[in-house]
Amino acid sequence: MTFKFSNSLAAAVITVLLLPLPAMASEEDRAIQLCESKIRDEYGVSNFRHVSSEREGNHKYMVHGKVRYDDHKYNFSCKVKHGNIKSYAYNGPHKRHRDNDDDDSNVGAVVAVGAGLAILAAIAASQSDAADGTGKGSTLSVSKSVLEDDCHETLQYRIRDEHDYTARVNIRDSRIDGHDLVGSARVKYDREDPQHATYTCHFDSRGRVMDSSYYLF
Repeated sequence: MTFKFSNSLAAAVITVLLLPLPAMASEEDRAIQLCESKIRDEYGVSNFRHVSSEREGNHKYMVHGKVRYDDHKYNFSCKVKHGNIKSYAYNGPHKRHRDNDDDDSNVGAVVAVGAGLAILAAIAASQSDAADGTGKGSTLSVSKSVLEDDCHETLQYRIRDEHDYTARVNIRDSRIDGHDLVGSARVKYDREDPQHATYTCHFDSRGRVMDSSYYLF
């Protein structure tokens, strides 16, 4: 009897050990690791404190934290999507680019990874559509969830750049109107009361964001 119990217990332990870790937890941990590595590589800082990750969509995370530097703490953040850094920001002094130490104009700026190439590609696609007459009236070639994801990313980048660095956008509803995705959202901040928002993202026929607008209230 004791032998059977031991076998059953051993089998249960082995089964538990062989089970994969929760995908969500490992993906979130990976997002934090990617962000810390990016901030470390770009700015030469490494004393990270209070780092956390917030899931914002399908395989999409916003990582927040602080860097301790000369007895002060400074905010940093990253947007991670499908295991890749999409944008990052650090609001403090650092050890890189010492020849520009007197110029702090880029401190706290959000850097969008690959954004310039994406914008150029979208403009080129739009011009191509106009040239062959396929742009007007054509249907979008990507799913609504992909449009929402790209629109969310664009809106959050703009609101952080134009209004508040700590803004976190949560899309509440959306609908497709031609080449536009329109809807409402809620925006949260670290130091301000939350706000409601309406938004519009305009896409080209290939489903790339060409323009966006929002209204906060």
